[in-house]
Amino acid sequence: MSTILPDAARRIRRLEETLLAVLTSGGYDEIILPMFEYFDVLSPGLEPELIEKCYQLVDRTTGRLMLLRPDATAQIARTVAMGMMGDRLPLRLCYRTSVFRYEREHAGRDREIFQVGAELIGVDGVAGDVEVLTLLLECLNQVGLSSFKVAVGHVGFFTALLVRSGLSPEGQKRVELAAARKDMPLLEELLVRDGVPKPTAQVILEVLELCGGPEVLARGRKLVGRDRTLLAPLDRLAQVYERLDPTRRSSVLLDLGEFRGFEYYDGIVFDVFAPGIGAELGGGGRYDHLMGRFGRTAASTGFALDVDRVFRAIDPSAELVPPASTESEARRLKRTAASAGRQGRRA
Repeated sequence: MSTILPDAARRIRRLEETLLAVLTSGGYDEIILPMFEYFDVLSPGLEPELIEKCYQLVDRTTGRLMLLRPDATAQIARTVAMGMMGDRLPLRLCYRTSVFRYEREHAGRDREIFQVGAELIGVDGVAGDVEVLTLLLECLNQVGLSSFKVAVGHVGFFTALLVRSGLSPEGQKRVELAAARKDMPLLEELLVRDGVPKPTAQVILEVLELCGGPEVLARGRKLVGRDRTLLAPLDRLAQVYERLDPTRRSSVLLDLGEFRGFEYYDGIVFDVFAPGIGAELGGGGRYDHLMGRFGRTAASTGFALDVDRVFRAIDPSAELVPPASTESEARRLKRTAASAGRQGRRA
């Protein structure tokens, strides 16, 4: 956990204010979240892997187990599902906060993560995906980030591909973890070990390398044939891409191997990458089923940016590698980020 000295603190606060100004001008209202949550209240919205990374303590008054805030999205889902904001939808919320997650020393990740994020609750379909993705692109442009790529994928595509392969639920989880880290040798080994037919395994491996423009969707359709379960996510990606402002599309990559580490994502997902930063700057996606874990279902999507990483990406004194301008360079940036470990995703 870092001590931020005055000069850097002033610059980071300006960065946060710029991001919040973009969000509030888009109609998003700021919410301030509690630092602690009771374990039994928040845990329905947390994955087992994230719970293992939580800092835990006992409430001296009640004896109940408490968590130091590990994830802002789950907190907002709980707040809305429990009726604390009434029944009105849609809701557009934004936040500036810190989340706390245990990481091994020298793992390349902080244990306190400064975030600015936004959540759109109650807007279903392509319109919600496009609104949030456009808002993210506007944030990145307004803070002066000169070179970045947003990799956009769909959780349903890769998940359906693994289901079609015949993998067991346990095998799917192992393959997902290897794929998220872009550990291709391990992935190949797992597919062979679990008896996945060679043609199917080759499709899975190729999909993880499909990253670029609309031609990626054409190749994806050719690989999956007439399987509607796999074609539907590709159609959704195409609709989102086509409805983006054409002037913004140069910053967007369609990535069929993109899926985020939190299991609550169930639709469009995206990650932000920039040269010189060995991890994603942030990301997000659709999580329509998360609020249902707290008793009220609503279509939801959102994103969060890691303020420290964005700050380092735009710092003119930083020594950055040449900007990403090609598909192969963007893929290299993704591999660099993956090698740093792709756990501890957005809140």
